[in-house]
Amino acid sequence: MANYLFNIKNLIMYKYSNFMKLLIKSFLIIVFFISTAQSACNLIAEFGEKKEVFEKREIAARPFPMEYPELDIFPVLADDICPNERLKDVGIEYKFLNDELIAVNFVALNDDRNLVTEKLTLMNYVKKNYKKFDTGENPNAYEGVEVIEKINLFVVYQRLTGDDGIKDEQIYISTPELDEKLVKFYAEKELGESKNSQ
Repeated sequence: MANYLFNIKNLIMYKYSNFMKLLIKSFLIIVFFISTAQSACNLIAEFGEKKEVFEKREIAARPFPMEYPELDIFPVLADDICPNERLKDVGIEYKFLNDELIAVNFVALNDDRNLVTEKLTLMNYVKKNYKKFDTGENPNAYEGVEVIEKINLFVVYQRLTGDDGIKDEQIYISTPELDEKLVKFYAEKELGESKNSQ
C-alpha cells in the first residue's frame, strides 16, 4: 500500500513538474512576442486618423506640396520619432489621402555615396521588426522588393538603384484596406489623365 501511494505521489510530482515547465515556456514565448511587437518604432499616429488630429501633434511639420490636392505628405526625421531605433539619416513621411492617414514611408536619405543604404539601416530594421528575408551572402549587393503581409498590416521594403546611381531604399507601411484605397486613387487619377490626353 505504501509503495502504491509512493507511485501516485511520484506521478503527481511528475505531472506537476511538466505542467510548470509548460507554463514557464508559455510565459517566455508571450514575453518574447510582446517585446518584439513593441520593438518597432512607435509612429505616434494611428492609420486612419484625421489630418487635423495629426497636425495638433508636436511632430507635425508643414506638408510637402503634392501632385494631387487630395494628397498631403508630412516629413519628419526618424530620429525625432524613434530615437532608440538607430535610424540616423532616415526620414518618415506620413501620407494623408483626403485628410486620412493612409500610409507611412521610411526613406533612406541617400546622396550619391549611398551611405545610409550601405549601413543596412532600413534593411536591418525590416528584418528585426517585420520579417527576415534572404539577402544573399552580401546584403549590400541586394536589390529588390519584399512584400510582407501580416494581420492588419501591409509592409513593402524596396531597395533599388536609380538611373543617377542613388539607391531608392524605403519601407512602405499601411493596412490592406487603406493600401487598397490608395491604389484605387492612383488608378483613377491615371485613367483620368489618359482620357484627357486622348
